[in-house]
Amino acid sequence: MGRSIPVSLYNGKSWPTKDQAYSHFKEMLGRYIVGERVSDVEDHSDLKALLTVYDETAIEGEPTKAGIGIDYFEKGVNDQHPGKTKCFYVIRTDKSRIDFSLKHALNAATQRQA
Repeated sequence: MGRSIPVSLYNGKSWPTKDQAYSHFKEMLGRYIVGERVSDVEDHSDLKALLTVYDETAIEGEPTKAGIGIDYFEKGVNDQHPGKTKCFYVIRTDKSRIDFSLKHALNAATQRQA
């Protein structure tokens, strides 16, 4: 099912399994409060590297999550999901914002390496 596939990101970070990578990012999400900007340099680097892999799988012509560029990340609540799921949001350089799924991004990372 892909969970034993290692995950490697462009910033040099890697995990032996997708489950371990997911745990890393979920733990990171837990360190921030809703509305808080991701301030740790390593956290920002990991999220940016993960988002880069995720955007590589975007359908040609479709907008990417990074858009015209990443200004920063913040923890937010996605009201469109049951239970108002907490997730990371990308705040772009044009100040637009969009959420992204850690699960979908890690799926993209494992597909790239499979």
